[in-house]
Amino acid sequence: MASGNSQFTKSGIEAMKSSRQVSFDFTSLPLDMTALGLDADSDGAMVATDTDRRMKVAITTPNGVVEMETDTIRVRAGGSQKKVGRVDIFVNYPDAQDANPEIERAANELGILPLKNAKTIGPEFKDGSGKETWNPGYGNATGTVFALSIMSNHTTGRMTFIYSIFLSEEYYTPEAQAQIAETGRF
Repeated sequence: MASGNSQFTKSGIEAMKSSRQVSFDFTSLPLDMTALGLDADSDGAMVATDTDRRMKVAITTPNGVVEMETDTIRVRAGGSQKKVGRVDIFVNYPDAQDANPEIERAANELGILPLKNAKTIGPEFKDGSGKETWNPGYGNATGTVFALSIMSNHTTGRMTFIYSIFLSEEYYTPEAQAQIAETGRF
């Protein structure tokens, strides 16, 4: 760990998988790729574990710490050269009904507005109708921009949340911040 960030080096990834702990500090942006232990010209990195050995992720934002559990984290370069563009965190629910608290958290803690009126998921979710993807939008209630994509499989009853944490400068202008807070769009 360096400056509150887990390191995506070979030994750092092994430590993440072994301890099942990952930390990010997004209180000061932009974030250099080197802050995560990656080469300045790296395209990014990915860490994946078995679903039964999920990692606890602590994300320090300007307005507090967001905690998640995941089996997959992906770091991508973007924005200015040598900067972290985004971090994707995958949160899986083999039974979609277990995702109801996640939907509430995304709406209230992260500020993803379209989820504020989402219907509660019940047993009717698993209706055999196949797969769909929904992108409910962006939220910045934490002071950090989170976007969400929800992949649903109505045949298996599974739901996967993919949180994309955007760190590039264009998401943090006063105009972009106001638009995200008011509309959930960028």
